[in-house]
Amino acid sequence: MIHQRYKDLYFLGLSKATLPNYYLRRTLSRIRGTNGRPVHLHLGCGPNYLPGFVNVDANPGHKIDLWLDVRNGLPYPDGSVASIYTTHVLEHFFPDELARLLAECYRVLRSGGGMRIIVPSLRTAIEAYNRREVNWFSAQFPRPYDSLGGRFVNFIFCDGQHRSAFDFTHMQEMLRRAGFAEVTETAEGQSVLYGDKVLSYDPGDREGLPRSLYVEAFKK
Repeated sequence: MIHQRYKDLYFLGLSKATLPNYYLRRTLSRIRGTNGRPVHLHLGCGPNYLPGFVNVDANPGHKIDLWLDVRNGLPYPDGSVASIYTTHVLEHFFPDELARLLAECYRVLRSGGGMRIIVPSLRTAIEAYNRREVNWFSAQFPRPYDSLGGRFVNFIFCDGQHRSAFDFTHMQEMLRRAGFAEVTETAEGQSVLYGDKVLSYDPGDREGLPRSLYVEAFKK
């Protein structure tokens, strides 16, 4: 397993490498506009490429539409984006990075547009820990542990990859600081933003203790 400190150096280099692409796309978006078509962003898409979205990721090894480290900003004019979707990405940012990114999301969203955010659930992880439900947690990722405590640490810190942890109140506070007035907790398969076209993330979250927190936030 590659130590997280080396991964951090690698992604720092990638972040700087994507900067020219950020400035290029920002210039082109201002010149070309969106041709009246709604823009739906998928931030940190990883290997999960979504048709109909602009799939954004810093890793050029994935199938993407936009090579970008979102910590550098979003190369879109104010009020030009219809929706933003992101799953298990925001927990990887330090609080100051997250605050800047959420402010950028608010800036580029059009009035009435919104975000759907999915992150690991701190509340249900604590509840599963208190119930001593060891099998609720992964036994192997990112490190193999048999103990309840070891698996809990895996879930919360992910070998140093996670820089933040969220229950709804924490995520709500961060979103409101960014400017969002309407912030609601949703669930797997439930969405005001996407309605019956909501993307399925983890069907297992429909029963028992969900492993993820589902939040939607809207710009007035």
